[in-house]
Amino acid sequence: MVFLGHPVDSSADDSWNKVPPLAGLPAQSTESEESNAADMIELTEQMSVQIPEGRLLRGAALSPSGEVIAAWFDAVRGIRIYDGAIARDLLTRALGQAIGVAFLDETRLEVVDAVGGDVVIADTAGNILSRRSLSGAGEAGSAARAASGWFLTVSDSASARVQLPGGRGAWSPDSTYTATLAVSAAGHDAIVWQSFGSFRAWRIGSGTDWVPVEFQQITANWFDDGIASSLRLDPGIWSTTSVVVIGSAGYVQTVAHRGTDQRLLLWFDSRGRFRTHTTLEAPFGFVASAAEASTVIAVRTLNASELVTYSWESVQDSTRGKGERR
Repeated sequence: MVFLGHPVDSSADDSWNKVPPLAGLPAQSTESEESNAADMIELTEQMSVQIPEGRLLRGAALSPSGEVIAAWFDAVRGIRIYDGAIARDLLTRALGQAIGVAFLDETRLEVVDAVGGDVVIADTAGNILSRRSLSGAGEAGSAARAASGWFLTVSDSASARVQLPGGRGAWSPDSTYTATLAVSAAGHDAIVWQSFGSFRAWRIGSGTDWVPVEFQQITANWFDDGIASSLRLDPGIWSTTSVVVIGSAGYVQTVAHRGTDQRLLLWFDSRGRFRTHTTLEAPFGFVASAAEASTVIAVRTLNASELVTYSWESVQDSTRGKGERR
């Protein structure tokens, strides 16, 4: 995943500290008819760390406690570990290009190396514990580890496919945009999405009996006039940068306008039904989550690009009345 943006002055904007509901909304509209329940997700910033200048973020992962961050960058060997205020570059000789990282516990992690075509298990001190080959890793563009194993996206000039773990073969969506697939983990399953030209996303894994289940497709009619017009006339200017699990309530899909700092956060319930959206005029996007710790990591650009961890909790939004637009 790559997030791009320009520095903005958001000193008076706390819109990323409260975001609209994940649960209890109508399935196909941003209109609400229910009473004011505990339906807001409130984000509380826990930690922020700076991304080194000139590095282009490809992805990040959180330890189970949500207190340790692993980040990997485009065309940079190894990975960077952030443990509180301490940052360390690890495995710079062992890894050619990391395309996926997953914590096994607080001190051990797995890394998929596209150059070596293998998986490295190392500790957060930089010691390699084991190394094994992973079929398809040398051709993959991204990787995500679910409980069932590693999912890989493999692309060529004509199409792209998702390689499933455990020798289960590969799957490719029936779409004209299959050359731009990416993947993230969601418990026992993976979330697959198309990066450009479409907001389509699917969940696939042992939780779906290995049959892809598509998220509800987005329609331009659900957005305000300016966004709706852009989606209709120039859909290619928008790109999906991530789809992240937020607790048991559902998922949030970050969509970026590639010509401005505008971002859309699309909220889905646990069944992949669209609930609502949030519009931000700032370079911001979710990257990954640690569900058991109720923690999510995001990338944002203020005066510099940084990774930020937030804890989340459901709270009541007492400011809205029935039928009010979200």
